[in-house]
Amino acid sequence: MYKLNMTDSEKLPFLKYISQGVKQIECRVATDYVRNLKAGDILKLESNSGNFVLCEVTHLNFYKNFEDMLKNEGFKNAIPFASSFDEALGIYKKFKGANRVADLGCYAIGIKCLKSSIKEQ
Repeated sequence: MYKLNMTDSEKLPFLKYISQGVKQIECRVATDYVRNLKAGDILKLESNSGNFVLCEVTHLNFYKNFEDMLKNEGFKNAIPFASSFDEALGIYKKFKGANRVADLGCYAIGIKCLKSSIKEQ
């Protein structure tokens, strides 16, 4: 099983949307760890609060930048609560380590939620 830390808050409710099956793409900088993922692998995305989702990786697509990723994968699949492409792109560019995408590229990781600690409200 692979594990990645996940930003999750009231303002950025990523885990909620993954658990509902609405967020179907997780984008990550193309580090060596992420490059090792394959379709069929189990991925645990966990927040600092301890909430998590277990997902099956459905596919991986490499992109040179966030713009190409959001255009090809659909910004609503990556950030369902964004009201526009530009808003979604702005959210990605603010993430810690986002500047590394210029050198390494990024992966759109297709995800399907298998289990979640998120309680529906």
